[in-house]
Amino acid sequence: MSRPVSIVIPSLDDFELFDRNLPRLFSELARRDLDDEVLIVDDTGRDALRARLSETFPRARVLVREENGGFAASLRSGMEQARHELCFSMNPDVFVRAGFLEPLISCLDDPETVAAVPKVLLNGDEDRIESLVALELSGGLLEIRQPGLEEGETSGALMTLPVAFAVGGTSLLRKREFLEGGGFDSLFEPFYWEDVDWCWNHWRAGRRSVYVPASVVEHHHRGTIGRLVPSELVRAALEKNRLIFHWKHIDDPELLKEHVEALYRLVLEAWLEERRLDLVWLNLALDQAEDVLKTRRSLTSSKFTFDEVHARARPVPLDKPLKDGPTRSGPARKKVRTKKATKRRKK
Repeated sequence: MSRPVSIVIPSLDDFELFDRNLPRLFSELARRDLDDEVLIVDDTGRDALRARLSETFPRARVLVREENGGFAASLRSGMEQARHELCFSMNPDVFVRAGFLEPLISCLDDPETVAAVPKVLLNGDEDRIESLVALELSGGLLEIRQPGLEEGETSGALMTLPVAFAVGGTSLLRKREFLEGGGFDSLFEPFYWEDVDWCWNHWRAGRRSVYVPASVVEHHHRGTIGRLVPSELVRAALEKNRLIFHWKHIDDPELLKEHVEALYRLVLEAWLEERRLDLVWLNLALDQAEDVLKTRRSLTSSKFTFDEVHARARPVPLDKPLKDGPTRSGPARKKVRTKKATKRRKK
């Protein structure tokens, strides 16, 4: 039996996206007829949404934040005010398809599942799946692997599978455990990698995130951030937070050594090739190093090591080298760790 859901949408002044995507969402919720709600969190810091949304979408509740806090803070504010235990985190640039909620709700009937993510189609393309994801170590640095976005890959998976993380902008969560755990880690503000970190924490505790292909939504990529935030700042957030994730979670001495060697190569190559932005990203991460180390100490009681989670959270065989080209985490590297390497040193 299905259950009511609170749809929580952290937003800036996304009027074009609301006009395009909210009618379909409300139509789907009307079909369900289960007292679902839509809660839009105004993160502009200037009460920019309430007047217009009250006219065009009167069924939506609007929560106004006093200042802009970024995705993680906005989502937490919305979930605190949500009426239902199940909350679907949704970016304004997501277009839902019929029946998207029921398969996700069924997955959360399992208490060991902390997050369920739909099949997220990039720009509606059936063969371009964003949410089937894994983490790969490449020369001491992590990449987010998305097989559905790689040239030559097929849409593949037709069954529910474990994934390294549930994409934060389109995932079903439980309100109580999200809030009791503090929500997304503020280390990753203003955006990106906070969803990876949150799910990885739960993987380390012995739970899981799952990809649910029976649920389908479309993501018109970075329809909010890409329009309002300069691309260089988006990339800086991606690269800074990628490094912070390494420093928080990699716990194997040999892996740490590989990572430090990778940072040394990065600095040397950046200096020789005058890639100054690489050094800026590293400095941004180093500015938070003390806070990262404090958080890292709290993970000593984790059930699984980084290496063990890396093996458990792989949705599909990923033995091929990473393709050249952009990924969510930046430029892909060609060298990857082998299966043999990932299985070493289990205590």
